[in-house]
Amino acid sequence: MDEQEKIIIFAAFDTVIQANLAKTKLDAYGIPCFLTEENFTNLYPLRNDIFPGVRLHLFEKDRERAEEILKEESGS
Repeated sequence: MDEQEKIIIFAAFDTVIQANLAKTKLDAYGIPCFLTEENFTNLYPLRNDIFPGVRLHLFEKDRERAEEILKEESGS
């Protein structure tokens, strides 16, 4: 698989709301991404090794740009 096409887990969030806010922000900047484990988080709200939270996936080539975008949003 080409490195440009590799999909990675970019981040994990405690709630579906936090994950959707990040996804919406990245979507607005044209970065394709998707969420997984949304239903597990609703069933098991405590994040641990078995249930790591809502996962945000994106292409590895977009990692740096996504970090910049979400860092701007948090004001860090």
